[in-house]
Amino acid sequence: MTPMPSPHLRIPRTAALLAAVLLTACGTLDVPRADNYPATGQKKARAVHHWDVLAGDVAGRVTEKMAAWPQGEYPIHVTVPDNSSFNQGFLKLLKVHLLNRGVVVSTAPTDVELEVQTQLVQHQAEVPRSLPIPMTGTILGTGVGVLRDWTVHYSDRTLLPGVATALGIGAGVALDMAHLYTQGAAAGGPTRTEVLITTTLKTRDRYLAGSADMYYIERADAVLYQPELPPPPPLPSTPVKTWRVVAP
Repeated sequence: MTPMPSPHLRIPRTAALLAAVLLTACGTLDVPRADNYPATGQKKARAVHHWDVLAGDVAGRVTEKMAAWPQGEYPIHVTVPDNSSFNQGFLKLLKVHLLNRGVVVSTAPTDVELEVQTQLVQHQAEVPRSLPIPMTGTILGTGVGVLRDWTVHYSDRTLLPGVATALGIGAGVALDMAHLYTQGAAAGGPTRTEVLITTTLKTRDRYLAGSADMYYIERADAVLYQPELPPPPPLPSTPVKTWRVVAP
């Protein structure tokens, strides 16, 4: 007599069949799958000092390019498209760095122009968190947040003296290292607000050199990279009426 198959064996077979059907269906998609780019790093601009570092780097690249010109020294004119706080500050810093490197910077338009362009990019989609922060602690330093949670939530002290503390610090170190790997060293991690800064060295009829730099910024700092609006026009004055008083 052939033994009846156990009902417990039917479920895995059914699940395997469904998985095979799903894999077959996924293999017939007519659009590319979504893959991540390899892990990279991007700087976050959080202070005027960071603008100064970028200005020094751009000035170095421009100076190197101009040193290869056989025509000798050319005065250049540096321009920005608008009056945003970043553009005005970066313009001043860039001029200083160029002058310190011996580049002749003109106060009036010349045959060679160094044009700075800034583009603010604000993504609307949220960044998925690959590592949730445990409990309610804040990782202020290595092990600080985790150790605080450990002493609050596990204060029964059933372990040997010092073991709970050691485990808490070890967990804190592990979480801090994982957070550093996934979110980067800049405080706050990646943001969905970025700035693209391009500099173009050109004459009237051709481009001579160019550079492009990308930075993260905090969303609240986006106003620094937007043109300042002109003040509203003054309200029209109300005409004053006068009456002549005639004695009776």
